[in-house]
Amino acid sequence: MSERLFNENDGMDEDVCLGMYDNDYDFYKLVLDTFLQDIIRTLNGMKETFAAKDVENYRIFVHGLKGAGGSVGAKHLVELATRSNDLIKSGQLEEAYSLHEPLVNELERLIEIIPERIQSHNG
Repeated sequence: MSERLFNENDGMDEDVCLGMYDNDYDFYKLVLDTFLQDIIRTLNGMKETFAAKDVENYRIFVHGLKGAGGSVGAKHLVELATRSNDLIKSGQLEEAYSLHEPLVNELERLIEIIPERIQSHNG
């Protein structure tokens, strides 16, 4: 299928993912659906641990976003999560926590666009 799932401005590296998944859009969509369910849980966990100032568990959620985001080509998410994780590890909590809102915004954006893109690709 030549029709792309994501637009250029969606921040998703679809080509890399298709390469990892043998150019199989059906498999990529399954990975995206699993990712979507995971980031909904992660978003909730991040919000809870951030509010509780539970730094270690917050970092676990952020760290998990690096690999999960990479598996679907979510470049901006991976960049934010990597930076936040590195800052937390180095004890720069105030700077790391300044990335909380951008991370939440990116997760919410992905939660909105992924189902839209999958649906439009199916339709």
